[in-house]
Amino acid sequence: MNVRSEMPSDPLKEAVARLDGAMTRVERVAGRMRARVERAETAADQARNADDDRARLAEALDEARGREAALHQAAQDASDALDRAIEELRVLAAEEE
Repeated sequence: MNVRSEMPSDPLKEAVARLDGAMTRVERVAGRMRARVERAETAADQARNADDDRARLAEALDEARGREAALHQAAQDASDALDRAIEELRVLAAEEE
């Protein structure tokens, strides 16, 4: 025996109940969509931050390579000067013998 079929139905109450159910589902879906949007925004922020970090690191690497080249040239100049000084000392030592 179906109790519902025996009770007189009120179309307005049924419509309100359906609307209430639909609104509940819409709110649930909207909540999930908001959460997805927030996750996407967070991921986009992290990607932008990573891009900024990569750009800063690339710039720092370029600067370090420039300093490395300058240091390498200074080391080569110092080595050449030492070679000349050693050669001059050998010449002087040979002249004194």
